[in-house]
Amino acid sequence: MTSTPTAPPAFWQVEVTLPRSALPPLEAALEPLSVAISWIEVDEGQDLWTLQALCVDRPDDAVVLPALALAAAAAGVPEPEPVVIRIEGRDWLAQSAIAFPPLRAGRVYIHGSHHTEPPPVGSWPLRLDAATAFGSGDHESTRGCLLAFDALARQGRARNVLDVGCGSGILGLAAARAWACPVLGLDIDPESVRVARFNVHRNGLGAFVRVVPGVGVSGRLAQERAPYDLIFANILARPLCALAHPLSKCLAPGGRVILAGLLTRQAAQVLSAYRRQGLVLERRLVLGAWTTLVLRHPPRRGTCR
Repeated sequence: MTSTPTAPPAFWQVEVTLPRSALPPLEAALEPLSVAISWIEVDEGQDLWTLQALCVDRPDDAVVLPALALAAAAAGVPEPEPVVIRIEGRDWLAQSAIAFPPLRAGRVYIHGSHHTEPPPVGSWPLRLDAATAFGSGDHESTRGCLLAFDALARQGRARNVLDVGCGSGILGLAAARAWACPVLGLDIDPESVRVARFNVHRNGLGAFVRVVPGVGVSGRLAQERAPYDLIFANILARPLCALAHPLSKCLAPGGRVILAGLLTRQAAQVLSAYRRQGLVLERRLVLGAWTTLVLRHPPRRGTCR
């Protein structure tokens, strides 16, 4: 007797676009109803973010609409109309294998848990699955950072690495895999810290990588570990400009900073902010609409303040 395969369950997705400040109370209201919640920035200049909540059952309007009204009122914006759609059941593991095939960026080889083939000889393998934290290697800004890192690794090795806004931890993990050096990852988002720590553990790099909550480089641990030979900062243009002074002060003489998360039209603004701190542009990578900048601290004495 053959059994009939059970159809994968369907889900419901609630999607709302609001300013970032309005999303936490809305997320808190939807969290008991959902199995996953993500935020996606849709317009940096207008501070607009889309919240997507994936639910097993269709969410009750009596819960969603009052929560949405309170969130909009708290942000001082008109109440938007939520978009609720049904997502038909799929074999998500098979879909993941199709949607997230192994990815190479220089010698960095990123693969999901569904991929069981041995990594290419001479590569630096990292096991990462699609998750709630940013950084799977397929976005142009992350890929640009990895390609820039691979090029720097051909010139030598770093002894001390900092990853600001680490997301999934992918950049710091790549450095630890390649160099077996100390890496500190910082992120303002608690979920990113959780995911990055999980990825550190599953890749067996706990002896080298530490991930902690942090804003910029103002925390005690970030200060104590400075100066850094290499700093990753894959965030957004405005915070990159704001961090130009503190990041430059934490960079060792001769050290490099890899900046990403900026659109090509924003590159001149970010580059100017770091040049004012005395850093020198070494390389510029353009992938699609995104630019990655590699800058070097001139070989002179500096302190981290």
